[in-house]
Amino acid sequence: MDNIISIEEQEFTLIGKKTRLNGVFNFSGLTHIAGDIEGDIHIRDKSLLTIEETSTIEGKIHCKDLKVFGKIKGEIISSGKVEIFPSGKLSGLIKSQNLVIHPGAMVNIDGHTTGS
Repeated sequence: MDNIISIEEQEFTLIGKKTRLNGVFNFSGLTHIAGDIEGDIHIRDKSLLTIEETSTIEGKIHCKDLKVFGKIKGEIISSGKVEIFPSGKLSGLIKSQNLVIHPGAMVNIDGHTTGS
């Protein structure tokens, strides 16, 4: 039973779909945002950030990997992969190592990739 990881050792953040936040946010661990945020989002480690279909983000995002199912207006700075799914809507600036735009996604961006 030494291999069991307790919930206290996990870092996970979930912002619910009826939540509306404004400010500067620093998250660690796997992060899912289903609500609305106006402001800056910083993922402090190399964990995945997921913007759910019900979410609207206005501001700047600093992260490693990002999956976009919802709406983002602003700037994304990613040291890893940004993936925009068919339900995703993105406008603004993207600086990322790797960018994937799935068919059906709506994008209006200035983008720069740094390679694989």
